[in-house]
Amino acid sequence: MNIRILCSLLFLLMLPILLVGQKKSKFKSLQQKQSSQVLLKRAEEVKEKDPLDAIAIIEGVISSERGKKSRSNLLGQAYFLLGNIYEQIGQDELAEQRYLAAIKFKSKKEDKLDAQIYYRLGIIDLQRRNEKGALINFNNCIQISLIDDITLKCEEGIADIKIMMNDNDAAIADLDSLKEKYDLDSISLARIEARKSRAYTNLKDYDKASSSLQKSYNTIPSKDKVKKEDIVQIEKANEEFFSDAEISNISQIEIQNTIDYTNVNDDNLVRENFRKSMLYEEDNMLEKAEESLVESKRNITPNTTADLAAEVYKKSYETNLIKGRISIAIDDLQNYIDSKEKEISELENNLKEEIEIVKSQKKIDIAEKDFDLKQKDEILLKNQISTQRIIIGLLSLILLASIVFFYFLYKNIKAKRKANQLLYLKSLRTQMNPHFIFNALNSVNNFISQNDEKAANKFLADFSHLIRRVLEYSQQDFIEINDEIELNELYLKLEHFRFRDKFKYTFENTIENVMKLEVPPMLIQPFIENAVWHGLRYKEGGGNLKISFEETKNHLVVLIEDNGIGRAKSKALKTKNQKKYNSTGLDNVSKRIQLINEIYGKNYEIMVSDLHPEQEDTGTLVKVKIPLV
Repeated sequence: MNIRILCSLLFLLMLPILLVGQKKSKFKSLQQKQSSQVLLKRAEEVKEKDPLDAIAIIEGVISSERGKKSRSNLLGQAYFLLGNIYEQIGQDELAEQRYLAAIKFKSKKEDKLDAQIYYRLGIIDLQRRNEKGALINFNNCIQISLIDDITLKCEEGIADIKIMMNDNDAAIADLDSLKEKYDLDSISLARIEARKSRAYTNLKDYDKASSSLQKSYNTIPSKDKVKKEDIVQIEKANEEFFSDAEISNISQIEIQNTIDYTNVNDDNLVRENFRKSMLYEEDNMLEKAEESLVESKRNITPNTTADLAAEVYKKSYETNLIKGRISIAIDDLQNYIDSKEKEISELENNLKEEIEIVKSQKKIDIAEKDFDLKQKDEILLKNQISTQRIIIGLLSLILLASIVFFYFLYKNIKAKRKANQLLYLKSLRTQMNPHFIFNALNSVNNFISQNDEKAANKFLADFSHLIRRVLEYSQQDFIEINDEIELNELYLKLEHFRFRDKFKYTFENTIENVMKLEVPPMLIQPFIENAVWHGLRYKEGGGNLKISFEETKNHLVVLIEDNGIGRAKSKALKTKNQKKYNSTGLDNVSKRIQLINEIYGKNYEIMVSDLHPEQEDTGTLVKVKIPLV
């Protein structure tokens, strides 16, 4: 009992110290959180002027906040800012990755951040012309946004999708409804009118397009209050209208004169005066063209983009040189050179900056991977040895079971594949060329119609003998080469009997050492048939067919030579009905050879070429290489 009382007294004494320590810990945590928020605010301020500095700040915030689940919303803000920077330099893919990472780390209470992320993802999809993805992101933004400004921009994005898909009337109706739905400030109204101008331009309603364009520019507040992303739509509407408008140059100039370009940026007055100068020049109003050119040059400031300034100075140089104003032309030329050098320098600096930004991102990625690895190592170290052994044992059993399963699965698939190949090979073997059978029966019919019963009976007897052999050999994978030769001699005898006035043939059976060599049945017949039917049958004055054999070290080569009309001419002579006929003989041979080579590890080869390409009747040479082993 005394021990319990003593412990209670000690606890009461220590309680104030513990409470103070807890308060100090909370204060320190709050102080760190405020510090990270200040840093992120600083990064937000400098991201456009000094993106590298902003990335360095964000990297520090990510490093300090990583692993603190209670403040994951700060990580979400950090990744969102990184996405802004990558989007700013045109690295949309990197920007998208950072925005998705921001969603991963977001806090459920950060509806504003979530809506902004979906809005930026929608803008990226719009630039890629991914209408479906953009629509999903904009709708997600609208559903969760509690701020009118973000919701408005997402609804404007949906109008952009409709304009992109050429649904311009619906886009205009949506944009008009936004005027009634929201209390619009001047820049929001300018954006909406710019979009309406684009839609009207697509509809070729140039009066309404120019009216909306004028409203868009003339309602913009001071350029110091306009963000870069706000004027993108306005400048886009201006460019689309003057590029597409099917109106006279003077009408375009009149419309330009009604628009106040001063509140957008320093480039607009320069660009629009230069555009007017070109329009005047096209109408041969050279004096006014020069006045507009001079006005364009007068509005060039140090803030004017170098490429635009170079374009204006170049035109001014050419004009003054023609007019004989050498001194002014030299000044323009020097300014042109300076602007070009500035443009190149800016491009180099931008490229270097982008490279450094990408390098900085790689550092962040490496730091994230290192952190993840460190966390995994800590988790592994905390696990007990017994638990590790159980997991390793289970994994080993699963791995072993998987290996056994996949081994038998592979073995089964391989066996089935081979069975299917053998079945397919057998089906190819059993296919007797229907073209030959049909014509052979026609020949019998022809002999009978001519009352040549003796010829018909003889042909039919030989034909029956051939069919019996074909059916017998079709059940076998391989037959002896001697049987194959006898089969083809019989076939060729029948073909010659039918077309004896069309060709002569020689069959040189000189095989001695390889009489027992086994070959696929009906290997040579399709080539003999092809030579007769497509090479010799059309030859005037009769032709010659020669079948011979050559023995090499590793192959028996079957040579089928004809002096027929050749492949190209035969193809040209085919009738419309013949072209519809899809002969499968040669195709079957190719498929069979491919399967036999694969299944049995053979190396059969077939080569077809013109025998005499320099002659009108080129003839054909077929080489069938049969492996001896």
